[in-house]
Amino acid sequence: MSFIGKSFGILESAAKYFTIEVLASIVKQKWVEEAAARATRPTERDRKLPGPFTTWLVIALGLYRSLSIQNVLRRIGSVFGSVSQWSDAEVPSSKATVQARNRLGFGAMRWLLRRFQDWLLDEHREAMSWRKLLLLIVDGSTLKMPDTEANQRFFGCPGSSRGGRAAFPQMRVLFVVSAKLRLVLRSWFAPYRRSEVVLASRVLDEIPRGSLMLLDRAYLSWWFLWRIQQRGDHFLVRVRRRINRRRLYSLGPADWRIRVRVPRALRRTHPEMPKFLELREVGVRIRGRWYHYFTSLEDATAYPAHELVEQYARRWEVETGFDELKTHQAGLATVNHPVMFRSAVPRRVLQEAYGLVIGYNVIRSLIVQAASRHHVEPLRISFTDTLDRVREAAPVMSAARTHELPHLFAVLLASIAACTVPERSRRNPRLVCVKMSCYDKKHKPLLRSRRRA
Repeated sequence: MSFIGKSFGILESAAKYFTIEVLASIVKQKWVEEAAARATRPTERDRKLPGPFTTWLVIALGLYRSLSIQNVLRRIGSVFGSVSQWSDAEVPSSKATVQARNRLGFGAMRWLLRRFQDWLLDEHREAMSWRKLLLLIVDGSTLKMPDTEANQRFFGCPGSSRGGRAAFPQMRVLFVVSAKLRLVLRSWFAPYRRSEVVLASRVLDEIPRGSLMLLDRAYLSWWFLWRIQQRGDHFLVRVRRRINRRRLYSLGPADWRIRVRVPRALRRTHPEMPKFLELREVGVRIRGRWYHYFTSLEDATAYPAHELVEQYARRWEVETGFDELKTHQAGLATVNHPVMFRSAVPRRVLQEAYGLVIGYNVIRSLIVQAASRHHVEPLRISFTDTLDRVREAAPVMSAARTHELPHLFAVLLASIAACTVPERSRRNPRLVCVKMSCYDKKHKPLLRSRRRA
């Protein structure tokens, strides 16, 4: 990886001109500088790790999860046998790195991620749309972090079926993902105790307008669905069994206009809600089993039932995205890497989480660019192979001359476009293989969480 300002000489103050060449066409340098200016404590003097350099470091932490922070610093700050970012060719100490990350804070990374996501939304809105509606998936997951007292108190731990609590603290994450390009367009992080539906309700106004949201059964909340309708957007949600509704009339085969009664308790809490909601129900028989969906798209001519079912099948793309982020990018494994983050305190955990999503979006953006230039379906390009190509190209582009970079970037896109996987239709049943240990469970003391306002 490289830095702008090679002509300035190898000085510690030159770190403020640093950029990662292989990523610079996606994450603009001016965004990084603006994010660094929003740091918790902006750098007031020349340091080995100024704000812009530390911002790039946090992004690189998400792309080199298998490396320690010091090795990531060595990877991005030096070209082996050539030049070093620091005059003494010595990587800054762990203490200096922690201080630099504390100065940056997580607010700067949150701002950079949102700026990047807004750019992606403007750049690829047409490619992410279906019938002039943004096709989005709203879903959540959990991420593990080091088992420290600070992380336990802030994020909390889930319970365990074998008694006590889980081995590691976990954070709740909520993503808004493009169903057609698998880009993460919005992301939020919260303590584990916060449920997905409650979190989605609180951040609903931040979801891009003009969208069709594909929702899992867990999001079948009348208050949440009614709010989506009130803001002028649409939803398509799978129906849980034993949902009481009255079918008013038929719109076609397995297609009805329905009415559902809003529970009194919910209307007491939210008196602005109506007594009834009128929706559209679509049914489909798959492998001998009936599936039903509720949607706010009432026009059966403009939005045929069979197309809605086909679009809902894209909801699985968010699960593939979580797999790419957690299993392949972060190298998450039960034994080798049980946690996704390196940080021992919540602020740096959040900072690392934002950098991880930025890194994921960069890889997906390169995939979209390669697919567009070489006429390949974006979702058929391997995420794992693309990540490897980016890691291989980074040192080559760092050592290259400026006029060589456009050619090297074109070669990178061509190599990414060649990383296609076979087109296949897969069935994804929710089945797991569980290996129970024969050893006794190690019970850890459960910390009493502080009461927060």
